[in-house]
Amino acid sequence: MKKKLLALMMSTLMALSVGCGATGDDANTGDDANTGESSSSTAGTEASGDSQDIMFVSIVTGGVAWGNAQKGFEDALAELGWTGQYTSPTSANDTTGVIDLLDTAVTNNADGIITVILDSDQASDVLGKARDAGIPVVTCNTYTTPELQDCWIGTDPVNMGKTQGETVLKYLEDAKYSSFDHVTACYIQTTLQTETQNLQYEAFCETIKAKYPDATLIQEECNSDATEASDKLAALLKAYPDLNVVVSQDGYGCPGIANYVESEGLQDKLITIGIDDSEEILDYVSNGVLDCTIAQDFYKMGYQAVYFIKDIKDGKTPEFDNDSGTIVIDADGVQEHLDLLKSRGL
Repeated sequence: MKKKLLALMMSTLMALSVGCGATGDDANTGDDANTGESSSSTAGTEASGDSQDIMFVSIVTGGVAWGNAQKGFEDALAELGWTGQYTSPTSANDTTGVIDLLDTAVTNNADGIITVILDSDQASDVLGKARDAGIPVVTCNTYTTPELQDCWIGTDPVNMGKTQGETVLKYLEDAKYSSFDHVTACYIQTTLQTETQNLQYEAFCETIKAKYPDATLIQEECNSDATEASDKLAALLKAYPDLNVVVSQDGYGCPGIANYVESEGLQDKLITIGIDDSEEILDYVSNGVLDCTIAQDFYKMGYQAVYFIKDIKDGKTPEFDNDSGTIVIDADGVQEHLDLLKSRGL
């Protein structure tokens, strides 16, 4: 790995840690998310061409979603004999911190950049610098424009929103919820500025409204914080006593929602759709607290992003939009999905 690049990236992380630690208000990213951490990959045994140093600038380190993306990233690097570093700001979803880390990567001429962009306007300058420097840029589960990046891989937002809506409609026809004659649904996502999630919400609303035109649909955020997600649900139930559907769109907030549903005994009063596939979330599905969860393939995002950079280095042009797919997991499908995760070393 380029020693200069690694050293400067690490010093940047240390500076961010000192600057944010004094405030005492860093985001809680849930049960197993650890922000402010980074890890580097060493060259694998199956080298392919000249070694490349790839930077993955993410929004959080560890946890059900981005921990899997990091594993996919590192597995792909090892296969290619490349090196790289996965890094994130001290506070979850700190868009300014992401920009600072990206700027460092560009300044030090990284061989390729993988990143997560929550605010495309804020990132336009630094991504423009990467373009000018000829650095391939691939984003995961978010995207900007073809002028600012080569391609992206993640959950297709429209398909995801439709799947969430169709899943809710399916449960409304289930005998368990046969008494429900209306839809009052809350959609709790990461931030209200996350553009891909806003597209998902729009598709979700369109799907529900096609069947229930008078449905009440509420959009909220949890900032990847389980406690905040739980508090938001509690407040929404007070504000909307007829609330009968909860859709989680944040893997770190989802356990907070499930915990609240279980503690208040709301399993038969709410259709609850989870997101992602941590062991904790899958346990909630198995136990009937969540009706199901919809897994996003974060491992594939991190893994395939590396190979897209390889394609670009080899003179190929990947498709700009690349759907990593989703899978709806109910109680009957939990074991099969656990077997898939085990096969990936997750």
